[in-house]
Amino acid sequence: MGRLLVLLVALGLGVGGCRRSSEEAGTGGRTRIVFKFQPLWGDPKPFRELLARYERANPDVELVTEALPNSSDLAHQFFLTSLQGGATDFDVLVADVVWVPEFARAGWVADLSEDFPPARLREEFLPGPVDAVVMNGRTYAVPWYVDVGVLYYRTDLVPRAPRTYEELRRFTRDAMAKAPGIQGYVWQGRQYEGLTCNVYEALWGHGGQSLGPDGRVLLETQAAREALAYLHGLIADGLSPQTVTGFGEEESRRVFQEGRAVFMRNWPYAWSEAQAEGSPIRGKVGIAPLPTKDGQPGWGTLGGWQLAVNAHVSPARRKAAARLIAHLTSPEANRVLALHYARNPPRLALYDDPELRAGEPFIASLKEALTRARPRPVTPYYLLIADVLQSEFSAAVAGLRTPEVALTRAQKQVDHLTGEQPKEEAE
Repeated sequence: MGRLLVLLVALGLGVGGCRRSSEEAGTGGRTRIVFKFQPLWGDPKPFRELLARYERANPDVELVTEALPNSSDLAHQFFLTSLQGGATDFDVLVADVVWVPEFARAGWVADLSEDFPPARLREEFLPGPVDAVVMNGRTYAVPWYVDVGVLYYRTDLVPRAPRTYEELRRFTRDAMAKAPGIQGYVWQGRQYEGLTCNVYEALWGHGGQSLGPDGRVLLETQAAREALAYLHGLIADGLSPQTVTGFGEEESRRVFQEGRAVFMRNWPYAWSEAQAEGSPIRGKVGIAPLPTKDGQPGWGTLGGWQLAVNAHVSPARRKAAARLIAHLTSPEANRVLALHYARNPPRLALYDDPELRAGEPFIASLKEALTRARPRPVTPYYLLIADVLQSEFSAAVAGLRTPEVALTRAQKQVDHLTGEQPKEEAE
C-alpha cells in the first residue's frame, strides 16, 4: 500500500480519487474527456494548438490533459493499478509498444476496429507498429510515434556501414588498429530491457523469429544460440569493451559521442546529440540499418507509443476519445510531432512529405529502418516474461552460462509463465 500511495502522490492523485474528475460533466453540458500522456518536451505551443484544433472541431467535447511521469515503469504501474480497478477518470491513454497485448487481453482497452479497421491501418501505417496493436484481427490501439534500433558509425574511421556481422568485426579491428586506444562497438548490455532489444535484433539478424505459428515465444532455436554467441563473442574478442555489460543507452551514447568508439547501436535520439555544437564527432557520424549474417538490411527493435481508449468509460466518451485519437494520429499531427518534437511518424507517407524532408531530413532518412522495425514478442504475457529474458540473456552475454543453457532455462520458464506445453525445438 505504501508503494501505491507514493505512486499516486507522484501522479498528483489522492487515494480514493480514481473515479472523481472525469465522471463530472464538462462545462456547458459538454462531454469531458481526459487524455493521459507523457511529456513530449520542447515548446508546448504547437502541441497545445493541435489539441485546440480538436476542441474547435468538436465543440461538444471538453478536453483535459494530464501528464504522466516520464518513467515508463511508473506509467505502466499507474495504468496497471488504475485499469485493473476499473478507473474511469481518464479516457485516452498512451501505451508502450509492449503493453497493448497485455491491456487488450485483460479487457482494459477498448476495441477500436470500427473506427480504425486493421486493413486501413496496414495501408497507411508502418508494418511493425500495426503488428503491435492488432491482435486476432482486431485493433486495440493506434500508433502515435515510433522508434527503432539503428547502427551509428564513424565515417572518418570506416569506409562505410558494415552490412554483415563479419564486416562489422573486420571494420572494427581495422579502425582500432588505425586509432589506438579507441573502443570498438558499444551497445546496451546491461541486464534490462535494452539488452533484450539488442538480443532480438541479433536473433532476427541470424534468421530467427520471435514467435512460432502458434504464438509460442521461441527461444531454443539455432538463431537464438548464434545471436547470444555473437554478442558474447564481441566482448570475448575485445571488439566490444568488457564494460558494455553495464551499459544502457546513455552510457553507450556518451562513450561514442566523446569519440571513444567506432560503432554504436542506439535509438535515433542520439543523432541530435552527436551533431550538436561542440560535439567531438560532429560531421563524422553515419547512421544505417543494423548488419545481419547474410548482409541484408537488419531489423531494428520497434519502440514508441500508441494511443488507446479506456474500456471502462461510457459509450459517449469512447466516441469522443476515438475522435481524439484520429486527430492525434492524423498526417497533420504526425507532421507537428516530427517537426517540433522530433518524434518519428508511424504513417509511411510522411517520410516522403516535402515539408518533413525539408524540416527534419534526418527523420526522413529513417524510412528504411522504420519500415523494417519489428516488435518484441507480441504476447499478453510480455511483461511477465521480460525479467526471465533479461536475466538469461545477461548471463549468456557475460559468459556466465553458455547460450544453450541460458536459452533452455529461459524457454522452460517462459513456457511455464505463458502456459505452453513443451514442444519440439522450432528452428
